[in-house]
Amino acid sequence: MSADAYFERLDREKAIAPLARQLREWVRARAPHLSEIMKWGYPWYQGGALVCAIVPHKAHINLQFSRGAELAAHVRVEGSGKAMRHVKIYGADDLDDGLAAILADALALDRT
Repeated sequence: MSADAYFERLDREKAIAPLARQLREWVRARAPHLSEIMKWGYPWYQGGALVCAIVPHKAHINLQFSRGAELAAHVRVEGSGKAMRHVKIYGADDLDDGLAAILADALALDRT
């Protein structure tokens, strides 16, 4: 399944779909060099390695970071995985400068 097909299906199945699409465009605008691929059932954004993924839930979306444990200095980064962590997105207001800084740091990690 392509990422486009994933979002089309999401439109039919989840009320959170408009926010997921907005997050998709937000990531693409800030990291146009990343490839959008499907992995483990979700759209992932890949540079040298996997950087982040959009994982919708019923009332929020997790923006998952594959090297999220290395981003733990950001207070919005949650989780206890060995490497992967996430930021919960509840609405458009969460797509702010703080989230942009987290993504920028994730992109910098991808370059190392």
